[in-house]
Amino acid sequence: MMQGQYIVFDGMDGSGKGTQIEFLQKKFIGTVVFTREPGGTPFAEEIRKIVRDNPLAGKSTPLNNFLLFWAAREELLHNLIVPTRKSGKHVFSDRGDSSTFAYQIYGEANNGLITPFFEMRKLVFEKAGRQPPHLYIVFDLPAEVAHSRVMAAGGSKRNHFDTRKLDYYERVRCGFRNFSAHIQNVVLVNAEGSPEAVHESVLNVLAERGILPK
Repeated sequence: MMQGQYIVFDGMDGSGKGTQIEFLQKKFIGTVVFTREPGGTPFAEEIRKIVRDNPLAGKSTPLNNFLLFWAAREELLHNLIVPTRKSGKHVFSDRGDSSTFAYQIYGEANNGLITPFFEMRKLVFEKAGRQPPHLYIVFDLPAEVAHSRVMAAGGSKRNHFDTRKLDYYERVRCGFRNFSAHIQNVVLVNAEGSPEAVHESVLNVLAERGILPK
């Protein structure tokens, strides 16, 4: 049996990646496993509550957040992604290590974490039976557009990452683009169009890579 592939959907908050994942969930019911970072397993969801949803996390250090995101990723890989891929199913993840690079390094302006990032990447992804994501689809749009979309979404949907100032969003966008310069298999999709137009681009990418039929 051929193993399934591991695909990450990523981008700034406000990029519309969640909408694109919802489209795919309706289109490929039962044939693809969808998950998210941080989270995806009971233990990783507990880490999510600490690092993303707890307002106290906004006062933590970039290094602490960096380590917690990698801890959640290790858990998700071990207990969900690897077993699912071995069963022959593809895994689509809402966020991945691309977000750690963009947010904890570029967003926090902490270049000192670049070397540890690639060391952690080797440690977590190069274990027996594992592989890094086969494809990253990053939804790209101007920082000011993403920021305005998040601000318009309402306070109940925001976390401590969402409420940062525009310059933070600009650094995060730069982080995603620089991630694509370091890592192969990253495709930037223009996310400024209508959800339907963006979805057509996503389906084209997946079809071109032989992951899913259009």
